[in-house]
Amino acid sequence: MLPVLNETAMSTSTTAEHYIAKDSFSKFQILAISLCALINVFDGFDALAIAYTAPAISTEWSLSPGALGVVFSAGFFGMAIGALTLGMLSDRIGRRKMILFSLAALTLTMALTSTAGSVGALLGYRFMSGLAIGAMLASITAMTAEYSPDAKRNFMICIVQGTYAIGATLGGLATAYLIEDHGWRFIFWIGAVFNGCLFVLIYFLLPESLAFLLNKRPHNGLPRVNAIIAKLGGDTLAAWPGKTNQENNTGGVKALLQNDMKKWSLLLWVATFSAMFGVYFLMSWIPKIVIDAGVSLEKAIWVGMSMNIGGLIGILWLGYRSAISGLRSIITTFMGLAGILMIVFGFLQDVVPVLMVVAVAMGFFGQAGFIGLYSVAARLYPTRIRATGIGWAIGLGRVGAIIGPSVAGVLIGMGWDRAAYFALLSLPFFAGAVAIWLLKAPQLEPTGTTRA
Repeated sequence: MLPVLNETAMSTSTTAEHYIAKDSFSKFQILAISLCALINVFDGFDALAIAYTAPAISTEWSLSPGALGVVFSAGFFGMAIGALTLGMLSDRIGRRKMILFSLAALTLTMALTSTAGSVGALLGYRFMSGLAIGAMLASITAMTAEYSPDAKRNFMICIVQGTYAIGATLGGLATAYLIEDHGWRFIFWIGAVFNGCLFVLIYFLLPESLAFLLNKRPHNGLPRVNAIIAKLGGDTLAAWPGKTNQENNTGGVKALLQNDMKKWSLLLWVATFSAMFGVYFLMSWIPKIVIDAGVSLEKAIWVGMSMNIGGLIGILWLGYRSAISGLRSIITTFMGLAGILMIVFGFLQDVVPVLMVVAVAMGFFGQAGFIGLYSVAARLYPTRIRATGIGWAIGLGRVGAIIGPSVAGVLIGMGWDRAAYFALLSLPFFAGAVAIWLLKAPQLEPTGTTRA
């Protein structure tokens, strides 16, 4: 049963948790979270389309490995700036507005990417796409956390973020079957059309975050709040409830570095940097590395997709188990195993079934450990700075996503042996495992023994 708020409770209730059932989901919550998941499917398609089309682009324009690494990094650099700056705006203007803005921008930039006639234009369009994706990731993660029961929050965030791997896999399938007949530009055009359709769907169906509205109290916002509360099955409010002293504190980046939050934020940033360094190296370069070893384009794409399939399975498993084991211990384990598997992959012979099996395992532990950090950020920070905290974790982590593919491009261009550069590039996973193990915040402890 949802709590029924009496007059006294109405004067003191200030958080959306008062209106959300402890263990179950209303249809309204399912709709909001499902839309966030759908958005992330398209984010995965948009972000990884460049990895699957890279071999064709490289052939058409005769790009060196170093130049190709810069192209990969342009989108990740945009994601970093978008998460750091536009992600913060989600705490000011609202999750819904930022999501709609980002979708409109992605529709335009994906269409422009399909027209790119030079490396410079491609870099610019991928950077702009990255800006929108970075802002989007912070907003949908905050929205998912704020419409999920506490005991199921880790699992729901992992489900939503796991759909990124679905989008990446669908992008690989589309590329494998369409690129030969239609060319690489057609893949980005498909992305533009899908994002435009999604914008219309989100405009009519996605609500604003109740937690955001209760915290910001926009002018004439009470009717919007009551409409959401009614859909959640709670009693509506006659007036805005009172705020606690904590809720009156200023937000912004400074709030991320106050008291215990400072140590936690710094360790989280190290972990996200490390995880994104390793994961985005793998997602960007695996198809190209396998092709250079003599495997066909179609089979190389399948190896890349195998990692995303493993990632999706691992993300769901981590989300389920983290309620029992706690986020800190399970992410530490996953990141350490991802580093070991990278070293193993570097020594493998170019036998496609074997490569696919190890790629699945790398995705299972590497991508899941990385996505688990979204749940860490959502739990560490309160509503007033949640999107800012998530955005900064994503943004500073994206520095790793920028450096990882670029460093790999340089090492490959220098003629390094695959075993050597895979061993070197596995080190960030081990550093991230140490950082998250040291992040001993009570919010990361188990939320239950049987619940997801």
